[in-house]
Amino acid sequence: MNKYPTLTNLLTSIYSVDVGLDEPDEKAALQRALDSNNQRVAIENELKDLFSDPNAPWMDLVENDDYVAYPADDNEDAKKYIIDKLWVNVFPGENYSSK
Repeated sequence: MNKYPTLTNLLTSIYSVDVGLDEPDEKAALQRALDSNNQRVAIENELKDLFSDPNAPWMDLVENDDYVAYPADDNEDAKKYIIDKLWVNVFPGENYSSK
């Protein structure tokens, strides 16, 4: 999972159930990360790489031994979570399948 360190950091620090932020606070925290140009570029690049990776570690990104952001049922469920929480906020109006 070291291939996506910025996304892992976001999922750990903002979306982990241990952090316990409500949705408005999650969005505000993500926006603060996106307000930093360096972080925005890293987030955008990792998301694009993730969605073009045929072996994307969807389940491992949302739930692993270090944190649980979302207890996904399968890869599609985990992917949908990442779309809903990250993609639509980082790339508003852009379809993830076009990347």
